[in-house]
Amino acid sequence: MPKERSRAPEPQQARAIATRQGLIDATIASIEELGYARTTTTEICKRAGVSQGALFKHFPSKAELLGAATEELFEGLVQGYRNTFISIIDHPDRLGAALELLWGVFTDAPLQVAFELYVAARTDAELRATLQPVLMEHRQNLRNEAAFFFPEAADSSEFDSTIDGIMAAMQGAALTGMVLPQPESSQGELSFIDRAARADFARAIGLLAAQRKRSATVGPVEGVS
Repeated sequence: MPKERSRAPEPQQARAIATRQGLIDATIASIEELGYARTTTTEICKRAGVSQGALFKHFPSKAELLGAATEELFEGLVQGYRNTFISIIDHPDRLGAALELLWGVFTDAPLQVAFELYVAARTDAELRATLQPVLMEHRQNLRNEAAFFFPEAADSSEFDSTIDGIMAAMQGAALTGMVLPQPESSQGELSFIDRAARADFARAIGLLAAQRKRSATVGPVEGVS
């Protein structure tokens, strides 16, 4: 039996999808260019070419729009990182290349949009509640990506905390660099993160190797198949 072709969205549905996407794109662009404080719903609507009524039809609150924009921003960054890293996955220093590439993401404008939202969420309970599940999902996605690219260390019980620590360190350095850009200092911070990451990866790989060796030495328990 032939497969049914997926139907194209109806014109009204297609317009709704386009309007929603336009609002998200306008939100990200406005924060990147003007900053969070000057990104009002009026500014977003002007950029998207829609009315305030249309905005609140798609997003009941500004916080929900910001949450959707952050989610899309993260998805794009992860996809872009994956596509670039795959092209250098055979690099002789895979970890060093991964960290160098990651630093470029942290210091680029799109992720700095998210940093502004983090700070705003400190005193905005609604925004904070909206961003929390988005950030939790993003954190897990980053762990999954790291496990895919570094399977030799991924089975370690300390792997997730290592990845979280790398991200936190880079984020802190990138935030400072937004206010006090000092290339020499940034390079020193990246070198420190590189050394810490190598030490943790070596420890994880060593622990896994020791566990496998013990398992091979002990062998199967008698009477258990």
